[in-house]
Amino acid sequence: MNIKLLSFLALSFLVIFSSCKKDDDPSPEEQKIEELSGTWDIVSANVLDEDLTGISINFNASNTTYSVSGLAAFTDANLNHTEVLGASGSFSLNENLDVVTLANGGDLTIGNINKETGDLTLSYSAPYPKATDNATNITLSLKLR
Repeated sequence: MNIKLLSFLALSFLVIFSSCKKDDDPSPEEQKIEELSGTWDIVSANVLDEDLTGISINFNASNTTYSVSGLAAFTDANLNHTEVLGASGSFSLNENLDVVTLANGGDLTIGNINKETGDLTLSYSAPYPKATDNATNITLSLKLR
């Protein structure tokens, strides 16, 4: 009788303590996607003499989608000859978590991301300033809105 009672008591403690287990920590990919999450304003490009305004990228972590506003201004600045930015679509990260691949767009290499300071640097290779020119490395500086 005592063994049965002790077994039942031990089983009860096991159920109670296992139900209090912390949730699993997010994976490194989930953490990086969460860092990207938000609306980022493109403020400058290394190939331009003036700052950019009115162009932003919103990364949505919950469904890994992105959308771009001000795409015409980005194209007018000759920064989208390879259509690296599309109006919207899904995105994914490579296995090293340093390249964002945009469906309906291209690949953006993450140079720096710091959500605390609101800084993000993305780069890609594209012809500049004309579509017929040789590809050059274009680095975008973004600020978290």
